[in-house]
Amino acid sequence: MDAKTNIIIQLRDIWLQLKKEKEELVIKLESENLSDDEKEDFKIAVEGADNVYEAHIKNIAMNVKNNFYSWKDVEKVDSELAIEIEKVLQADS
Repeated sequence: MDAKTNIIIQLRDIWLQLKKEKEELVIKLESENLSDDEKEDFKIAVEGADNVYEAHIKNIAMNVKNNFYSWKDVEKVDSELAIEIEKVLQADS
């Protein structure tokens, strides 16, 4: 496995973990058994998780934009991640 692929796999693994954590927080936020304070805490946690998730995606997109590796390299590792990267790249255009 070449260095680029290894880096993309590591970034993908982080992305998957961030995505999972964000989804778990949203599920907890939607729970009906939460107090108002707990709902507010989870809302803040979801916003923070969204920010970290978006920052990670933007970091990967910037690596593509700066030709550290290509969008095709990302797509070979994970097509869903490549779609997320493409959205960021199109929004920056």
